[in-house]
Amino acid sequence: MSKFTIFVSGSINLPARAVVKELNKHDDKITKLRLGLLPGQTTLDLVRGYTEVFYINPSERNTINVALEGVDAAFVWDSELEDKSHLNDFIDIAVEKGVKQLVVLSAYNTNPLAAEDIEKYIISKQIPSYTFLRVPFFTHHLNLYTDSIIKEKVLPLPIGFEGTFSPLDDRDFGEVVATILLAGVTENPYNKMIYTLTGPKLYSGPQLAEKLSIIMNDQIDFRGTSQNEAEAFLIQAIPSEFRNKNQLVKHYLEFYRLIRDGEIGMTTDDVKKIMGDEKSPRDIEGYFGEVLLQTISI
Repeated sequence: MSKFTIFVSGSINLPARAVVKELNKHDDKITKLRLGLLPGQTTLDLVRGYTEVFYINPSERNTINVALEGVDAAFVWDSELEDKSHLNDFIDIAVEKGVKQLVVLSAYNTNPLAAEDIEKYIISKQIPSYTFLRVPFFTHHLNLYTDSIIKEKVLPLPIGFEGTFSPLDDRDFGEVVATILLAGVTENPYNKMIYTLTGPKLYSGPQLAEKLSIIMNDQIDFRGTSQNEAEAFLIQAIPSEFRNKNQLVKHYLEFYRLIRDGEIGMTTDDVKKIMGDEKSPRDIEGYFGEVLLQTISI
């Protein structure tokens, strides 16, 4: 059985953490699992005997050089909060170091078409195997509203009453990425493919509030807010010490606009295409139910 040295970028972020957690279930296929972190970050709960932690300073190419030395496969992603040149540096160095396989989250909580530039850049490189994943909306971005749901019984979102979206559970994302990374390069069925990953159902704001009411066994109301109200909410809800807070607020407001304008109202079967017909992506009640119940029990 082939074993791989795998690099996971941004390992403290929730999508990447989900990838690492899933890879840790397949330790028989892993020689080394390298976690890419920013200086000062830590993920002790993810560390196993084969884990190596590399601190990446995106402005210092040598830190990327060291992390990708001897790597067979890597998961990297295009954060809307980072300079686009940083991901390009990862790609260029991956080519220099002979990384054979890339799995790329090329659209992260945005319109899938926004991924085209970075995808074209990667296609232009001599990489044996690459797979592009586009995710219009992750479920975990609703975590900011936990207190409002529990304490005020309100879900306040600036998406109008008609805008719809289909949140993807982080755990499904982790399973998809791990499956592709561990498929190797030879006869990899996911090579040179583009997948748009979504949850199984579309929700409008009122429909989501109705679902939350069932989860909570209490009445949760949807409140369609203005962009200004949403911005004030986000500024208060996101911790001040959060890196790139102002950019993150703008990013949230942008994907709320995408929902409101009907640009990401879609569902796909791409999770099943990768995981098999027997695997249905988790509906939002599984993720949000756990988050809410854990919060209430604290």
